[in-house]
Amino acid sequence: MQPVSNLSTIISRYDAVFMDLWGVVHDGSQLYPGVPEALAKLREAKKKIIMISNAPRRAEKAVKVLAQLGVTPELYDYAVTSGEMGYRALRTDTPWGRRYYYIGPSKDADVLDGLEYQRVDDVKTADFLLNVGFGSEEESSENWQMLLCAARGRALPMLCLNPDFEVVKITGERYACAGVLAADYEKMGGTVKYFGKPFPEIYEYCMELLFPSPREREKKKILAIGDGIVTDIAGAVSFGIDAALVTGGIIKKDEHKVEGLCRKVNAVPNYVMPALVW
Repeated sequence: MQPVSNLSTIISRYDAVFMDLWGVVHDGSQLYPGVPEALAKLREAKKKIIMISNAPRRAEKAVKVLAQLGVTPELYDYAVTSGEMGYRALRTDTPWGRRYYYIGPSKDADVLDGLEYQRVDDVKTADFLLNVGFGSEEESSENWQMLLCAARGRALPMLCLNPDFEVVKITGERYACAGVLAADYEKMGGTVKYFGKPFPEIYEYCMELLFPSPREREKKKILAIGDGIVTDIAGAVSFGIDAALVTGGIIKKDEHKVEGLCRKVNAVPNYVMPALVW
């Protein structure tokens, strides 16, 4: 792990960047300091950029949020979300059935809009669980244990559209994500299908978007930037691309334990930097 203070010292080695959103670019409501300049400089250097997020919603919604925060489309090439990956999979494949029980907030309930699936209000009539997260910031996993037990009793598969366990705001506030419920379900013996980082499908899709010709897909020319060790960094390492860990996001309170945390899950980044700054 090479400590670096800014992106400009290493970026000449790469043609493209896979950039995490929450924890690197923004905290859900505001940009991190230095981000606008870093993105502008990357574009000046002719670097391709994909915003790659474990947001459990369609990519177009992530694009709208970015624009509201001041990150306009000319500052990157594509935005890809775990929600978009789930939508794409369900658009072309239906091994899980057609009726789903939704777990998540109302703001993300439209993730399957346009597809021929039916949302049901009784887990007894569902073919699968669609897990995008907690219904509100006040909920905890205890609120869902009875339902998960009922679903496990019927051997329902769970589709998890956000493998993250938590996100953090600039203020330090932390909120649990869908990955917590997915882990609970797996502990019960339930089957979970994940979409997003660290799983290879999202990286393969990003490579196809940036480089239509397979001959152009040089993994050594790609840098992934993220703040999640078990998602962003583990995913990049497993896929075979270089990774830079931003310590000012989800692991800020554990910055002093970075090396140990990375080695514990066998996900050691090439670089460690405090924030996304040029």
